[in-house]
Amino acid sequence: MKSKKGVALGILAAFVVIVTGCGDNNVKNDHIDNQAYIKEGNGEENAVNTLQVGTKYKIVGPMDELRDAVIVMMGENYWPDTLLNDEELAERTGISDSMYNDFLAEYQHTEAGIDMMILIEAKEDEIPVIENYLTEYRELLLRIYEQQPQNRAKVAASRIEVIDNTICYVQLGADISGLEAEGEEVMISYCQQENEKALDLMEKKILSN
Repeated sequence: MKSKKGVALGILAAFVVIVTGCGDNNVKNDHIDNQAYIKEGNGEENAVNTLQVGTKYKIVGPMDELRDAVIVMMGENYWPDTLLNDEELAERTGISDSMYNDFLAEYQHTEAGIDMMILIEAKEDEIPVIENYLTEYRELLLRIYEQQPQNRAKVAASRIEVIDNTICYVQLGADISGLEAEGEEVMISYCQQENEKALDLMEKKILSN
C-alpha cells in the first residue's frame, strides 16, 4: 500500500504536469450566451444524455445544471473553461470513481489562472473521505502558490461545502489584479464573496429537488 506521503507526491507530480500545458487532450468548453458547450466533432455522432445545438452538444444532467446556473449568474466572471475526466480528477485529488455516483470538475486552462469548481455526488459512506481528499488538495495548492499572491488568495478563499450528498469545491474570483495593491485580505474577502454567491445558488437548487 502506498504511503500517504507517496500519494501526495504523486498527486503533486500529476498536477504540475497538467498545469504546465501537458493536458491539451482535455475537453475544452466554449462559453456561448453564458452557457458552456462541448465540442463533439461534426455533429453526426450519437450522443447520450445531450442536447444538440447546431454542431455542438450540450451535456445535460444535475451537475451540469448546477454549473450552468452558476455561469448564468456570474457571466464573464466565471473563468473555468476546461473539464477534467475521472482519471484526471483522481490524479489531481486522489478521488476515485468508486467514491461517487456523478461529478463535474472544471478548471481554468491557463498556466496563470486557477479558478476552479468541483462538484461531486458522493456515495453516502464516502462523503467524509472525499471531503478529506479535497481539503488535502486545497492545502497542496496553498503550498504550490505560496509565492503567487493572487493565486494564493484565491485558494485561501476557496470553500469546501457538503450540501446533501453533493460536495462542492469552489475556487472562483476571476480578475483580482486590481485588488493586489490593497493586500491579501482584500483579495481573499472579494473571492470569498464570489464563492458564497455560487454556493448559495447551488444550495437552493440542490435542496429544492
